[in-house]
Amino acid sequence: MKTPRAICVAAGLMLASLAAQPGACPEDSPAHPAVLHPQADAAERGRLLAVGRKLFVERCSRCHGERGEKSLSTGLPLSQRKLMPEHLAQSVKGRLQDSTEEERRAVQLYIESFLNQESRERTSN
Repeated sequence: MKTPRAICVAAGLMLASLAAQPGACPEDSPAHPAVLHPQADAAERGRLLAVGRKLFVERCSRCHGERGEKSLSTGLPLSQRKLMPEHLAQSVKGRLQDSTEEERRAVQLYIESFLNQESRERTSN
């Protein structure tokens, strides 16, 4: 029976080609901050952080505080949560549905900036 083997080979080739495409691996996904702007220089990163901060303060700080430091009735402040980039991206996308993809990425980058800062402060103490 050559048909089942041919199907398996074809499926394997299709999966391999999908895995080789950009965005196939979690590290290549838009949710992963290291890949969001791999060629972005410091000025571009600064611009994105400024956009993200502005949007976060306008849209999110009422509940979360300007740097995610405000305690919530549902649990820890945002700055103390251990959020995976893909979960953070999903949350930001859900909350900022009316924003552009770049704006959502900028907000995610801003949130990650204070999540990482909080982690560094906890480990240094």
